[in-house]
Amino acid sequence: MRKIKLLFPLILFLSFFLIGDLKGVNPVFKEDFEGLDKIPEKWTKYLSDPDKVKISIDSSSSHSGRNSLLIENKDFCSSTIFLNKVSLKVGNIYRLKGWIKTEKVYSDSESRYPTSLPACLSMHSFPFTNHSPTVGGTSDWTKVETIFIATKSSDFVKINLGMNGKGIGKAWFDDIVVEEVEDINDFIPMERVKWFGEAYRYDENGWIFIHIEGEPYDRGYQHGFLLSREIVSYIEKLAIRANSDNPSNGWNEMRLLADSLFLRKFEREFLEEMKGIADGAVKAGARIFDRPLDLLDIVTINSAVDIGQLSSALFRTSHPLSRIDFGNAEEELKIPEILHKCSSLLATKPASEDGRVVFGQLFMWNGYTGVHWNVICDLVPSKGFRFVYETFPGGIHSGADFYINSAGIMIGETTVMQTPFNIDGTPQSNRIRKAIQYGKSIDDVVSILIDRNNGLYTNDWLIADTKTDEIAILLLGTDKYKLWRSSKNDFPGGTVGFYWSDNNAKDPEVRKEYVPNPLNSPFDLIYRTSNRDIEFYNFYKEYFGKIDSISLSKLWASSPINRPHACDGKITTSEMAEKLVFLAHFGKTTLREKFPEKGSRLIPDLPGAIPHLTLGYTAFSPIYITEKLKEARRKFKKGMEKKENFNDLSEIKEILGFNKKDLWINTVYPSSDSENWFVSGTSAYWNILNEIPDSLDNAYNHLRNQFKEMNQRLLYIISREGDGEAIDGSRIYDGYRKYEIPRIKGTFLLHQLRLYLGNKNFSKAMKRIHNEFAEKEISNSDIIRIFEEESGKKLDGFIRQWLERSGLPSVTPEAEIKRESSLWKLVLRVSQKEPFYHFFTTISIEQDDKNIVKLIEVKNKKTMEYVFKFPSKPKSLSFNVCNDLPLKMKEFYTFSNITDDFKNIFIVYGTSKHTDTNRTLAMRLQASIADAFTEILIPLKKDSELTGEEISSHDLLIIGSPEDNSFLERFKEKIPVKFGKGFFEWNGKLFSSPDDGLFLAISNPFNKDRVWYIFLANSALELYHMTKRYQILPTWAIFKGEKVLDKGFAEEKDFSIKFRDKSISF
Repeated sequence: MRKIKLLFPLILFLSFFLIGDLKGVNPVFKEDFEGLDKIPEKWTKYLSDPDKVKISIDSSSSHSGRNSLLIENKDFCSSTIFLNKVSLKVGNIYRLKGWIKTEKVYSDSESRYPTSLPACLSMHSFPFTNHSPTVGGTSDWTKVETIFIATKSSDFVKINLGMNGKGIGKAWFDDIVVEEVEDINDFIPMERVKWFGEAYRYDENGWIFIHIEGEPYDRGYQHGFLLSREIVSYIEKLAIRANSDNPSNGWNEMRLLADSLFLRKFEREFLEEMKGIADGAVKAGARIFDRPLDLLDIVTINSAVDIGQLSSALFRTSHPLSRIDFGNAEEELKIPEILHKCSSLLATKPASEDGRVVFGQLFMWNGYTGVHWNVICDLVPSKGFRFVYETFPGGIHSGADFYINSAGIMIGETTVMQTPFNIDGTPQSNRIRKAIQYGKSIDDVVSILIDRNNGLYTNDWLIADTKTDEIAILLLGTDKYKLWRSSKNDFPGGTVGFYWSDNNAKDPEVRKEYVPNPLNSPFDLIYRTSNRDIEFYNFYKEYFGKIDSISLSKLWASSPINRPHACDGKITTSEMAEKLVFLAHFGKTTLREKFPEKGSRLIPDLPGAIPHLTLGYTAFSPIYITEKLKEARRKFKKGMEKKENFNDLSEIKEILGFNKKDLWINTVYPSSDSENWFVSGTSAYWNILNEIPDSLDNAYNHLRNQFKEMNQRLLYIISREGDGEAIDGSRIYDGYRKYEIPRIKGTFLLHQLRLYLGNKNFSKAMKRIHNEFAEKEISNSDIIRIFEEESGKKLDGFIRQWLERSGLPSVTPEAEIKRESSLWKLVLRVSQKEPFYHFFTTISIEQDDKNIVKLIEVKNKKTMEYVFKFPSKPKSLSFNVCNDLPLKMKEFYTFSNITDDFKNIFIVYGTSKHTDTNRTLAMRLQASIADAFTEILIPLKKDSELTGEEISSHDLLIIGSPEDNSFLERFKEKIPVKFGKGFFEWNGKLFSSPDDGLFLAISNPFNKDRVWYIFLANSALELYHMTKRYQILPTWAIFKGEKVLDKGFAEEKDFSIKFRDKSISF
């Protein structure tokens, strides 16, 4: 049915809302589908099964106006529509946003690598890993948006249903906008940027981007300071690879080789830069094997690639005693897989779509150290050209060999079989670094690379020049080389406008350098086609004249082009490279992750091994981003972190300690179920007191956490099974309440008695009970009698209030402060609702530099008043800070509750980005929980496909961050965390490092009887560390890597009173 007419006020409201949504921005594209009655012919449609798809302009539902676009997949299939052309500035930042409504939209649950997605938006320029947040299930109009760096000047918006696979259902799309983003904080928040002078660093999707500039030593110092920790980690792993039994010796052996063969062959400029790297790292605290880093360490890591080729090179370097022997004629094809390092491609006219260069490179290396080739370095030297390259921490050259410079030169490589070693030559790391910094043409690059070549790291060097769109490939042996150039129409195999390389030397003269070897064995000189050669050739034939960044991203995601040990992939074009822009895929471009495993050839489970996750393509735009970040830095004012007060515990010193000699021994028996509380409580409280640390601060935290945990456990049981009296214990089989409620309330009663009587009298009573009734039955009357006799106090009412009442004390603290002469007067009023309790508890009063903790007695009255005076103004008051009193709280869940009710829970993973890694980590968490306790696998759900009924009726275990998990983004206002892009704030502290994470358990905002368990991580790797094993956690925990740095329980806001400037606060 047609949409009803809106009332005038509502029209005004919606108009204001929409205008406000676009306030301050100038859309470069907008499509609201108004004025259309059918799909325009010029809109391209890609439908996997056209007979199952209906696409139309629909006037029955819209976000605004009258119309929307409707895609209906009647069965599982994939549908994509290209809207009108969008003109963009390459390298600039844009926002794609729109509104999506769905009805019974679900994606294929079985597809993987890539995982199918429901409804979403994307751009034609986006690789298949990139898209907006998704919308699925049955959802009302939902806003989605994604921010991106433009990689094409002419682009198209794409509307998708069943992207990367298949989907079913109806999806409406409306009010789609592309707008330029002016505020760099929307893309990279300043909270995540680490500065050192004009140099800076930020982390994004597994990559570490650094910008350095200036003279050699200065830029090196910046590099070392910004990557200090990563340089040490990388050296440690190189050392372990050299000698796993004695890494220190292994590293010393590598240093010796670097010192003797390479150090003196580097040019002074690059040695100065490496010296700066060492000194900068040391300034930031870097030490290796109990000593500071030095120049030779940095030379060694920059020579590690050459050192790795020495053995193969020496095998091809004859000596006077070479003997005749017969080797295997197919030796070259038996190169260990670790030496198959990279696939690379160059295309230009007439093979490329726009007649300009398309360049891509896949990096392959051993996974243990290869995961550390995650640095993108943007270097502005005092001499030469600005350039950007992928490298490892401390690298002055790439090693993975992907470079672009501001003169328009692109360079990549793949290794081929190693040729002989020339000891008089210079390291390839020196030559390639010089070539990219000073080369302004293909001729320059070739001239530098062949000059004084030592032969190590024999490569096909792929070179392109955006000024002419010429491409070339230089096969560089030791004494021989072959250069093919598109300008001379040199194309092996006749692939005009197309070069590829895949570790297979094509030139027979260079191959002759494989002939010399100590055994003088015959070598098969004949070129043998590999499966990757065939795949490259087929790609050329299929896409001739159409090769672009998108088709290349599809090739990179295929096998055998991408091998199991691949680490990443990069793509750029002339249009991008002119702005130093490129796409970099973290992890294998097939999306299959690599995890450390014992004996694995991909990532062996050696010390410090981490997985290589797959995090999709990230666009980098060094020139534009640097300009915007430096502008924003001048305006950005970093908040001062609040200095933590110390706790003044002098007034409660006695209750924070308990002499172990005063602990009781023996076990008593209950005369009936009514005494179960004592038998369980005395055991629990004995353990609490026995474990009190000697330090006052540690004892304070110990008691707070013990009683908070018990309070929350009590509230959980009550929420699930109802309340009860402590004397109502019994054996039951339908729940936990008859044991847990008496045990917990009994433990709190014993604690209250200790606070009332003091340690001495409490210990006397407990020892007498356990001696007189050792292995005998005791009654409640006996317990009360002995406590009264030992303390000299009437305790019958005090004790029975905790035993014979259900429920918990209902307490409300109120406070005010007033200035009186030279002092500040604080008045605390504690009110109770009936039934009134007589109890003891602790309060904390915050002052400028300390929190004064006091013990107060609250009698069984409606209101009690307490007056305190201080020379300085109190800032706040916290009630029940040691959790001495069990009270009702709004939040009481802990991660342990998952074992109480694990049959009614979903694990929710994100599909906004990193979809396949999120899914894999969810599956690993699913298995770890099953292995630890549940045995059954908790069902997985995509973030956008949960129904409203599922959200309100289930517990949810949610992993990720609002950036990659749209469920968290959708409901982040209901979560007591301040979220940012790549950072979060918790308890007043900023956590912006990629290895920061937070676990949090909160009640489901839509059903207080259900719970959300949230694993929030600033990076996918941190999420891996947090979830790789099941562990017992309280209400919240701060992670750094896999370690829990801090943890705690829910704090009741009603018991914390902040004093305002007007002196009074309630």
